[in-house]
Amino acid sequence: MLNLRTFDLNLLRVFEAISSDLSVSKAAEKLCLSQPAVSSALNRLRQQFNDPLFVRTKTGMQPTPKAIRLAQAVNDGLATIRAGLASGMDFDPANSERRFTLLMTDTGEIAFLPPLLSILGRSAPHIDLVVMESGLASSEEMLESGAADLVIGRIKLSDSLCSQWIHKSEFVVLLSQSNPRLQFAADGEARISFDDYVAAPHILVQPRGASPDPIGTALLERAANRRIALSIPHTTVLPMIIGETELIATVPKIVATALCASGGLHAVPTPFSIEPNHVYQWWHKRNSEDSGHRWLRSIFANAGV
Repeated sequence: MLNLRTFDLNLLRVFEAISSDLSVSKAAEKLCLSQPAVSSALNRLRQQFNDPLFVRTKTGMQPTPKAIRLAQAVNDGLATIRAGLASGMDFDPANSERRFTLLMTDTGEIAFLPPLLSILGRSAPHIDLVVMESGLASSEEMLESGAADLVIGRIKLSDSLCSQWIHKSEFVVLLSQSNPRLQFAADGEARISFDDYVAAPHILVQPRGASPDPIGTALLERAANRRIALSIPHTTVLPMIIGETELIATVPKIVATALCASGGLHAVPTPFSIEPNHVYQWWHKRNSEDSGHRWLRSIFANAGV
């Protein structure tokens, strides 16, 4: 049985690094240790747990069943320790060199990264961001393990995690300026009729992990008449796809300006009532009192973002 009184807790950092990259050499580089030192630490771990933990295969180093079971506990424990240490220190954004990992879709990147980076440039020039996209299950796992700090988006995660509403945006319809369904009112305002909207070929943008498409819910019985000609996970390609075609897409208004910037597209109001796009930020409760984490969450929560 493992004796915690004599167990070298530094070995857990080695286990975490090898488990992350499945490579002794990469773990050594990450830990700023020599490869022989990491190999020696791995041998000690194998003796302590009476298991090979990681074995070499034709496809590379792979974890054993015991290593897979240990990984979650080790990752959670080290993440909790790091968060505890960070929360006990004063956070100075002007001098901090922390790195935060954010999970969001490309819609979130368009909407939130430009103002966020502007703020960081002015008040926290040494803070780095890692932005990734993730599905529902892996988003929760990454928050639980500490691999991610925040999940931003139209997403519903486990009630065991913390959340905060940060933004509401109306939906608008994107269509080409040459689309025959595009109409102009007497005051020059562009629009699309309800019948034309339903009859048009649609692009459904459904990011990984986002809540179900709210448009079908809003259309009720008419939803069955809507033809989804194309389903994609990303928003940024819409201008290139819609171009000179008759395809239309319904997107949050907050990203419409950026998507129309290259010209050739119009963003018009939806010709029916639809629940606005609500965006939340999610985090693990262990980070709730971390001063740096609170600072980052406050940026997203403020009206400037």
